[in-house]
Amino acid sequence: MTMENVSRMISRSNAGAKRIATRAVSKRRATAAWLASTVLLAGTAHAHHSYAMYDGAVYKVITGVMVRIVPNAAHFEMHIVPLNETRDALVRDEADEPQVWIVQMERAREAAEQGINRESFPQGTVLSIGLHPRRDGLPAGDRGEAGLYRCPEDGVPQPGLHCDSVQGSMSFGPGEIPQDA
Repeated sequence: MTMENVSRMISRSNAGAKRIATRAVSKRRATAAWLASTVLLAGTAHAHHSYAMYDGAVYKVITGVMVRIVPNAAHFEMHIVPLNETRDALVRDEADEPQVWIVQMERAREAAEQGINRESFPQGTVLSIGLHPRRDGLPAGDRGEAGLYRCPEDGVPQPGLHCDSVQGSMSFGPGEIPQDA
């Protein structure tokens, strides 16, 4: 083998090594870009959970009838029609339709860990929950740290009271029924 052949082989080898090094750098850059975007997106996904629309200084307690559960991954929701103070009729809006309140809760996974799901709160279940109402007056709120109680199938609270006062009621998750404030 001549020196010229050895030089060509080294040159080819160096060119191949450069291509491999360039590919490795490109892979590292792509991995770094993917990692950075994942971290940024995770921060953005978490950051969208603003509670500014709710009045955290105020609690409202709703005792009502379960209409629907929406187990979204980010925000578990309960749709509830309140009972009137005498607990013998549904609260209605100006159009004489049942007034549906949307209660936003923790993530669906956290709700499930507390036993909150469609099976434990089927449509028609009477329940009581404390929430921070929306600042704009819409019929919605966030549970925050308030209690959630389900009345027994054959029980409805006495006028002005909530499910936590009914014999055989069940509590779900932490917290007590707060005082309306």
